[in-house]
Amino acid sequence: MFDLNALNPMQRKAAETLEGPVLILAGAGSGKTRALTYRIANLIAHGIPPYAILALTFTNKAAKEMKNRIEQLIGSEVTDMWVGTFHSICVRILRRDIEKIGYSRSFTIYDEDDSVKVCRESLKELDIDDKTLPPKEVRRYISDAKNKMLTADEWFAKGPKDYRCQRIHDVFVRYEAKLKNANALDFDDLLFKTLQLFVDHPPVLDYYRRKFKYIHVDEYQDTNQTQYQLVRLLSMTNRNLCVVGDDDQSIYGWRGADIHNILDFEKDYPEAAVIKLEQNYRSTANILDAANQVIAHNSGRKEKTLWTETAPGESILLFRAGDEREEAAWVCERVKQLHEKQYAYSDIAVLYRTHAQSRVLEEMLTRAGIPYKTFGGPRFYDRKEIKDILAYLRLLVNHDDNVSLERIINTPRRSIGDSTVDALREHALMLHQSLYDSVRTPPESLSSRPRKCIQDFYTLMEGLEKERNGMPLGDFMQLVVDKTGLISQFKGETSEENLERIQNMKEFIGAARQFANESEEPTLEAFLENVALVTDLDREGEAPQYLTLMTLHSAKGLEYRAVFIAGLEEGLFPNNRSASDPERLEEERRLCYVGITRAKERLFLSYAKRRNLYNEIMHNERSRFLREIPDRLLLDQWTGVHDRALAASTPAWKRETPPRMDFPKARKPNLSFGTPGMKQKGVLNIPGVTKGFVPSKVREAENGTLKMLFSPGDSVLHRKFGEGKVLEVFGNGSDARIRIFFTAYGEKIFSLSMAPIVKIETH
Repeated sequence: MFDLNALNPMQRKAAETLEGPVLILAGAGSGKTRALTYRIANLIAHGIPPYAILALTFTNKAAKEMKNRIEQLIGSEVTDMWVGTFHSICVRILRRDIEKIGYSRSFTIYDEDDSVKVCRESLKELDIDDKTLPPKEVRRYISDAKNKMLTADEWFAKGPKDYRCQRIHDVFVRYEAKLKNANALDFDDLLFKTLQLFVDHPPVLDYYRRKFKYIHVDEYQDTNQTQYQLVRLLSMTNRNLCVVGDDDQSIYGWRGADIHNILDFEKDYPEAAVIKLEQNYRSTANILDAANQVIAHNSGRKEKTLWTETAPGESILLFRAGDEREEAAWVCERVKQLHEKQYAYSDIAVLYRTHAQSRVLEEMLTRAGIPYKTFGGPRFYDRKEIKDILAYLRLLVNHDDNVSLERIINTPRRSIGDSTVDALREHALMLHQSLYDSVRTPPESLSSRPRKCIQDFYTLMEGLEKERNGMPLGDFMQLVVDKTGLISQFKGETSEENLERIQNMKEFIGAARQFANESEEPTLEAFLENVALVTDLDREGEAPQYLTLMTLHSAKGLEYRAVFIAGLEEGLFPNNRSASDPERLEEERRLCYVGITRAKERLFLSYAKRRNLYNEIMHNERSRFLREIPDRLLLDQWTGVHDRALAASTPAWKRETPPRMDFPKARKPNLSFGTPGMKQKGVLNIPGVTKGFVPSKVREAENGTLKMLFSPGDSVLHRKFGEGKVLEVFGNGSDARIRIFFTAYGEKIFSLSMAPIVKIETH
């Protein structure tokens, strides 16, 4: 039996407030999932049947975690609950009643690539140049419209009604018709068509209103207008709606999320109980202080302040790099140091504003021998060989799926060329039938060879169709890859790429077997649905031995012992587009807040004076978000070091103006620089230098004595190669040399009299 005493006072209040609308404002790391699962368990303990409870999440990973936690609290009764993502729950509803809006239950779910392909085909059919109107751009307009619950005509009516808008509208209409003919839904349709089903068929809505007496929504700040309306319709009768979210973590406005859904919750539900979870269990006090200081500059938010009972922790380390390569080298060196202090690489994440920033970071990490994985890269199910298998399977389930048929009719090659496919397409269009029907009865105009190849393909598909219902799912997957030749086409070649493709297909078969063993419904349809609903966020944690590289948007919901945020510069983060738009600027600030609160123990922030990005040299000021963090929280270890490294490359007696070098009163042997009051030290170590002048003995120092100023093991900073370790000092006079190991560049040897290096102390 679960114990409510295990919760803190505000978590317990959330778990015990069971009736009416409830808004739980849950700050980052405040244990919102814990509060939500205890609330659901408490409902069941008070006699609410599990089947009357609905819990909506945004990732399969979050849904699985929630279900597992509830099961730990109440046992196997959780199997009767509906816990899942918005999209998976909507698919479940549509599989039951989609026929009422003109589709069959065997509908296919198109992924982004499929949707873009249909857009491209629509542009071609309408004789619109896809260079002036790119398919991906059209797809974004269509997606945005559906997220705002707009049909093609409604979208056009709200737009400028110019020529370009008219063209997009025409493609939108054609796109919708093609999906309907293929009995297919895109990802946005899963929500949009469910809403249509509820509105057009009130008895269906009434059934689910009576079924789901208690509704829970996680990450409510990320809901778009369609999701908002779905929740509103379902909860209208009982009004037992509990939403959990954090307006300070609303960062997906660019893809339709509407922060006003959470900000205006009390307007929609005036009787709502509002509970704030502000105690943080993730981060140190210094990290939380920095996050609070930054987000406090936003005006469009609900007031709350994160706090923790843990110690202040380490200061936040700030680095001003000369350029992006030096920034990346610094990141590599710090990662190495963390790893030496028993941080696993999987404990560390490097975050950035835009994908383009990863290139230099990846280069440096590779040079440094640091294993990494770029989060947000191709999904396993997006690999070509896997999409080929999926196309065969989807066509078996839905013969109207023209996109899948066109993908695999000549994969592997079976002498069915583009002209033959064009003939099939024209035949299908003329007879108002699917492409598969044209394969079954090909046009008479085709010669005997292509007709024979088409017939062989049809025979193959019909044979697989007969087998699929009588075999276990994993065995059937093996049969598909064997019979179709998808694996055998690569066995004759031994390239690394082909071996990887074979391994990927074997992994896919293994995934099907695992699904069959774990699923309550081990059918091909259920497996395809599961694959279609997997998102990028569900992949995190697949590679525990790797450091993670990802955009700040991708990092939401995750946490790491150590976090680096790179590129904190005006124009990059926040980006240029937000400079004149207050709402965009506030979302950028929320994104910074999300990045900061991913860190549990250590936080590293960096910016560059000069950056080459998008094939353009940028000279930006440091980000305003850095200026919003008080100096007391920052350890600005390297400020000014780059200028000293530059100065060190020029003999002292050739400098136009002798450098001013102030000694701290209590530490005459070393030169100290940086922000007064900071703990950081940098040591130039030129013998005989006193305040305000450079004596002639500097010549002697640079001709031989200087080599004694560096010792093996010392940390140094080079103007170009970043931070390194001294391995050896050898030679005399003008021949004196120093050998240094740089994390991202390996070993380098320099002349002591000319090297642009300074000695530093690390933290």
